Amino acid sequence: MISSPDSSELAPQTSQPEIREAREESPLFKEFSEKLALFPTPEEKVAHGLQFMRASISQEGSPRFREFWEARRLILPFFKENLGSAIRSKLWAEYVELTVEARRLKEILEEQSAFAMEQIDLAIKALEGDVENFPALLATTGELSFNQGSEIVRHKAAVYNGIQRELNLLNTLASRLNGLRKEIIKTDMRIRFKTKLFKRLSDLGDKIFPKRKELIEAVSTEFEKDIDHFIASHFQGEEIVGAPYYALREEIKGLQCMAKLFTLNSGVFTRTRLKLSECWDKVKVLEKERKKEVLEKKQASSEQRQGIQVQIDALKETCAEMPLADLNVKIEEISNEMRSVQLHRDDVRSLRDDLNQLRAPHLAAQEQKAKELEEAEKEKLRIKREMIVALKEKIADLSKTGDAMELEALVAAFDEVQAQITALEISKMEKQQIERLLRPLKDLVADKKEQSLVNLSEDDKKTLENLRVVLKQRKERRQEVKAQVEIYRKSLGGSNLDFEKAMQFQELLEQEKERLEKANAGIEEIEQKISDLES
Repeated sequence: MISSPDSSELAPQTSQPEIREAREESPLFKEFSEKLALFPTPEEKVAHGLQFMRASISQEGSPRFREFWEARRLILPFFKENLGSAIRSKLWAEYVELTVEARRLKEILEEQSAFAMEQIDLAIKALEGDVENFPALLATTGELSFNQGSEIVRHKAAVYNGIQRELNLLNTLASRLNGLRKEIIKTDMRIRFKTKLFKRLSDLGDKIFPKRKELIEAVSTEFEKDIDHFIASHFQGEEIVGAPYYALREEIKGLQCMAKLFTLNSGVFTRTRLKLSECWDKVKVLEKERKKEVLEKKQASSEQRQGIQVQIDALKETCAEMPLADLNVKIEEISNEMRSVQLHRDDVRSLRDDLNQLRAPHLAAQEQKAKELEEAEKEKLRIKREMIVALKEKIADLSKTGDAMELEALVAAFDEVQAQITALEISKMEKQQIERLLRPLKDLVADKKEQSLVNLSEDDKKTLENLRVVLKQRKERRQEVKAQVEIYRKSLGGSNLDFEKAMQFQELLEQEKERLEKANAGIEEIEQKISDLES
């Protein structure tokens, strides 16, 4: 329940100075003040004031706290006038609610501003640390690669590397500084805080920008000097000297790429681009002349080609009946004649394609034979895989149905499986997989044999003797399993296994452990029967 305003709230604010500093009012607040004076009753004035207060802190963007508190101050005296108790209580509750909301909102904004200031401060400290440790930071940057650039730049890679590496780091620091400056401008905080942060950034700028400007001038001067030397060495008037036109064309492209990579001042960048463009135009003129010469040579080559083409056409009519060795001799003779005349590379390529077509039927026959051998090998492999699959299925079926079979039939089936395994030519891994599947069947056969001894219908003495024989057999089998477990453990302990082999050995080890547990259980069972008989 919200209480009604008491006398302390409605009393004049004697603790504040009666004379306030003159402040320029916003157009919205002037409009509010004018409308407030037009309302005839205190209820309407208070309601209008509360509406304005709510709009001041509910708008998009930053709340208008100054107008909120001014409006709050103006409508507070109206609560002292003649108002109904119910209306006064309702309006006062809304008045208090808006005041609490404004204070809470102001605290939130102040916390956000403080957090933003804290983050900006941390970023400035990090930037200050990088500027202080500039030499160490520069030492950690990698060397620049000029492999795809200009030959001139590659010869002076050490000079350009030293300057541009430092410039790249300074450019990064300058970019971070400008970003922080923009962040401070758009962050809502007190002017004195902004002034302090701008002062810190200004001090950092004094350490970054003069040095950056100096290095830009250095790399610009060095690059322009190299461009002038390149032009003086290879472009004398309208003539191009010192290198083939296609090499100079690639060098110009490389220098244009380097102009974009280096941090040049605008004047040098513009001048070097214009100079290189002029050189490019001269190279294009020379390239056009060379293309004309090539066209003339190509026409002469076409005449030489016709004579060789006649020989190839004649050989084409008889090549199908010739052995491949004789055909190769004829083709080599034609190839030697091709080398003795001047032919364009396109004509050479076309003639060689025609000569290769002469060999095509013979090569196709050889390829077909090889393909047939490959298909036969694949078929042999397919049959072998089917036999392996059938053998695995047979082992699985025997493992499932072996309990219901007679011992003699089971032993005969087991021997047949072993004979099939011996007859198959399989890899070591496949053999291990089959042996892994065969182990349960081996155990089943052994159990059948042992069970036949245990169930003999003789007196207790004979039964005891049989049990001891079975116990000895099981202990021997347990020793074999233990030895196999130890072998797999040593294999897993080695460091030369890949992931797949390690997983296979781990699976084999787990299976042997299960067999060992089963053998131990069987031994305990036999020992218990022996103990019962002896007692």
